[in-house]
Amino acid sequence: MRQLILLLTVLIGTILMSSELKAQLITTPMASPAAVVKQELGLSWVKISYHRPAVKGREIWGKLVPYGLTTFQFGKGNPAPWRAGANENTTITFTDDAKIEGQPIKAGTYGLFMIVEPEEWTLILSSNATSWGSFYYDEKEDVLRVKLKPQTAEHKEWLEYGFDTITFNSVNAYLHWEKVKVPFKIEFDVDNTVIKNIENQLRNTAGFTWQGWNQAASYCVRSNTFLDKGEEWAKKSIAMNENETNRNIYGYILLAAGKNDEALKVFKENVKKYPDSWNVKDSLGEAYKTLGDKKNAKKYYEAALKSAPENQKDRIKKALSDL
Repeated sequence: MRQLILLLTVLIGTILMSSELKAQLITTPMASPAAVVKQELGLSWVKISYHRPAVKGREIWGKLVPYGLTTFQFGKGNPAPWRAGANENTTITFTDDAKIEGQPIKAGTYGLFMIVEPEEWTLILSSNATSWGSFYYDEKEDVLRVKLKPQTAEHKEWLEYGFDTITFNSVNAYLHWEKVKVPFKIEFDVDNTVIKNIENQLRNTAGFTWQGWNQAASYCVRSNTFLDKGEEWAKKSIAMNENETNRNIYGYILLAAGKNDEALKVFKENVKKYPDSWNVKDSLGEAYKTLGDKKNAKKYYEAALKSAPENQKDRIKKALSDL
């Protein structure tokens, strides 16, 4: 009896092992390979993950990719858009809140679908970003829909997503396949994102140094935004360690905020406190130029030019010639 039980155990184990081996899948190259494109704007990122089908001599629009919605015999059975690629969901990820064609979209990852028509396409972002294709598409999961205009373009054998027309806070994403290119504009509120990031950094090690507060104020000057915060941060830097660098930034903050008399007072004080600094003279010249006082602007630009480093002299000479 024991021998029979042992024999049966071995046979069952062999059958199970055989079934597992048959169930194993071998990884081979996909006909539509995976791709990822990513674009940075400020501190934010947008990323599109997709699979790239090829034309292979086929008629694409209205044939391989039907116009309108398609009802599949399997899946959820709902009329579904094109998966905007091949294989599993095409997805788009935003690290921060953004806008697509002017419409707001929260940070996150979304399934990207398209309703294709001859004259107008509809881009759909879905909260479902983990399905295979659009077989289980559900309109109730739509987060955003925007209308897009397809453009005639040079032949593109393999479907491609990409980015062009980049500005400080926006970029045009596009889908390009066969002889059709469909762009859509993506925007981030770069300054707001940077300021929030700066505030977080100032709660860490950067907040224990005058340089950290000064660099934060400098961003406000360069971007001409959040000047009230910039003034607060500049004052904090000065309180920690007053020097020509942070006092100069404080002057620029006041000037950008339209507090001209206060700004001029600070720049003048800087020249008195740091008489050997070419930089404070240059800044006072720039302040006078901004306020329309060409005579004094010329006076302090010329004073700065005498001791300015070589890599600054051409800029100061140009400022003088502009006067």
